[in-house]
Amino acid sequence: MESHPVALIDLGTERGVPEQDRPRSARARRVAVRWPVLCLTALLVLLSVTAAQPLARDLRRLGELDVSARVNFFLAGDLLLTVDTTAAPMTLAAYDLPGRDRLWEVPVTGAASFAGELVGDLLLVAEMDALGRRITTTARSARTGQVRWQRPGLLLVDAGTATGVATSEVRSASGAGRRIEGTIETVDLATGSTRWTLSLPSTAVGELVPGTPDRLLVLHDSSVVNLHDLRTGAVVATGKLPPADYAPDNPVVVGGQLVLRHPGSSGESLISGYALPQLTPRWSRPGPRIVADLRDCGGLVCVENRERATVLDPATGAQLQSGAPRRGWGPLPRGATNGARLLLRSTVERPLVAVERGADVHILGALPPGVMDCRVGTVDLVCRTGDYRLGIWRMVSPER
Repeated sequence: MESHPVALIDLGTERGVPEQDRPRSARARRVAVRWPVLCLTALLVLLSVTAAQPLARDLRRLGELDVSARVNFFLAGDLLLTVDTTAAPMTLAAYDLPGRDRLWEVPVTGAASFAGELVGDLLLVAEMDALGRRITTTARSARTGQVRWQRPGLLLVDAGTATGVATSEVRSASGAGRRIEGTIETVDLATGSTRWTLSLPSTAVGELVPGTPDRLLVLHDSSVVNLHDLRTGAVVATGKLPPADYAPDNPVVVGGQLVLRHPGSSGESLISGYALPQLTPRWSRPGPRIVADLRDCGGLVCVENRERATVLDPATGAQLQSGAPRRGWGPLPRGATNGARLLLRSTVERPLVAVERGADVHILGALPPGVMDCRVGTVDLVCRTGDYRLGIWRMVSPER
């Protein structure tokens, strides 16, 4: 449901009729003041009641699961994973969604946090340190939890591919991401064996580019960018990009284009698109004065900061939408489902869940009061509803 703006209308000053120049009675003044106040109050009540109603076709509650507040949880595809840090040793358990049946439980080594990705019947569990960097990636059977193989460091994977990219993240307190160093090794996900390696002379940014065949984009600190065939390691294209603040969110690959935020020759901010796989310049346009978040939002380019939200066509750079930033809405952790980010907004009555559609927000439904600490899977949303309960919802919008 879209939000509705409330307009305050200036009714002006009535003129030209002698009776209207006379002072009104106290009763008339009270009626004149009370009527617009009542109308505005009724409108606000209608909007708040409408916004609080869960949209049953978009967000359906499946039930709850008993999980202690001392137990961490995360989602991978249609699996709910819990990590009991109070057990000795720590245990990792898997539940299927929406059935909520426990599939298996296995011991795990200590780590600050965990995350998971489901690739076919393989569950890739990342164990991370206090800075969010991956210490180890363990491949397990999604059906039994049995370990298939294990590798140190970061593993980049993309849905539908049979090859992952293993490397080490830059040692920095600024957080985890796609900035990498050392040696890149491509990994056969079925066996964990190395296919080919690439030594990095300094730090770089890595990005998987799905397609036929899959590619690996490596952007070096020298601004040289190479596109590798993910299966063989062969360089299929090379180019040089302008100097920029290369980071985990810059550049991004959207709709077959490489999109970069960078300063122009006169120091102005620019956003430019480069065709893949050729890496040839396609378009360039002025960027926002204040550094903005640059990301893929459902196959479009979203550029947003505290001043404005803009949506661009990745093929041409043409502006498709523009509006005020989505104040009050925050992305859910691992909050992307079917290519669109899931957003949460806390309200006085009930938290609202929405899906990002370009510069617009489509409300999926309302959650019960007090819900917190939500995680997103492929089509499921799991949140804490109490100290010992997890609530489970399924997103069932016919548009997805």
